[in-house]
Amino acid sequence: MKEDDQAFFYVRMLGEFSISCGGREIILGRKSTSKFIQLLQFVWLRGKKGVTKEQLTQALYDRSDLSDSNNSVNNLLYQLRKQMVKIGLPKGEYISRVNGVYFPDDQFPVRMDVHEFEKLMDRAEQSVDEREKCSCYEEAFELYRGELLPTICTEIWVMAENLRLKTLFELCVQWLGNYYKKQSDYNALEFLFERAVHLYPYDNWQICQIEVLLDKGEYKQAMMLYNKMVRRYSDEMGLPPTPEMLECYERISQMTLHFDGEMDEIRQKIWEYPGNLANSRGAYYCSFSGFVDICHMVSRNMERSGKSVFLMLCTLVDYEGKLISNQEKLKARSALLKKAINKSLRKGDAYTQYSNSQFLILLVGTDREDCVLVHRRICRKLKEMAGNRAEIEYVVSSLEELQPVAM
Repeated sequence: MKEDDQAFFYVRMLGEFSISCGGREIILGRKSTSKFIQLLQFVWLRGKKGVTKEQLTQALYDRSDLSDSNNSVNNLLYQLRKQMVKIGLPKGEYISRVNGVYFPDDQFPVRMDVHEFEKLMDRAEQSVDEREKCSCYEEAFELYRGELLPTICTEIWVMAENLRLKTLFELCVQWLGNYYKKQSDYNALEFLFERAVHLYPYDNWQICQIEVLLDKGEYKQAMMLYNKMVRRYSDEMGLPPTPEMLECYERISQMTLHFDGEMDEIRQKIWEYPGNLANSRGAYYCSFSGFVDICHMVSRNMERSGKSVFLMLCTLVDYEGKLISNQEKLKARSALLKKAINKSLRKGDAYTQYSNSQFLILLVGTDREDCVLVHRRICRKLKEMAGNRAEIEYVVSSLEELQPVAM
């Protein structure tokens, strides 16, 4: 967003909050989350729509118990105007009131990235010319540098605006992605999704990145990016892969069949994959997608071998049998449970982390009584490492019972 002679203030709210005037940055105070600054932000954001005192009070003091909210808003206006003069700006209202509604002062015109973004998105939607539409979306994409007012993003009024603006950003990325794909413009696609992933790393934009790599024939890079995405979900969020991620995995698995490899390279991939050697002395730990493949394979072998196979779900709880709410404690306890499972089971058993508090275990050639013993061994090992108050609840079912009924 470039400055022009029409505006007195140039304001950024997407990804950061900054004000410039006459080419220099304006710092309103030492604390950017002050209520008088929030007042200014809210009124500026509303622009020509205006905002009533009731709306201002609800936005700024929704979580507070104020006996005289009317005077509180008046005090904030006084602080704001006083601060403007203190930092060297001319005297003025800065926020004017017309018929009980507050507006930005026309004496000090404001140009803002949020308003520019919204205008560009509206122009793009209304345009019938594809090139003009693309140009508007590209400008809008460039303006969107992150969430609205990140330092106060937990305020209710900011959260509501953030959701609306994020939805517009997603529409922008989706349209540009489809357009660039039709043009086979892989450089633009990579830049587009790289920015989207940077802004929203947990919104499945990595899948779009992977699809670009697959379209380019870069299958190995696609698999590496997929594994990185799954580890991030598991390690940082304690979540299993989403259905979209599993669909992506299936596509990668099919695509990777199309490139050749030497036997030595294949050997390294099978036996020297990170973590496999560490698992060689205990039960086999794998990603959830890998665990799903193992379940399908074992299920087929059951029909020939006649061996029973059971699936056990272990859930970490506190000594009262409740889910652990302290995330730091849960993360540490989960790491210990992973070790306890590894040391308690046979080499032929497989397990995976399903969520931040749950692990799935595949037990081959066992019966229900053996499953009880397995649970006891895991509990005993966990208590040795985490203390006597560490508890695990479990549910067990035969793999045969879990198979879908053929129609």
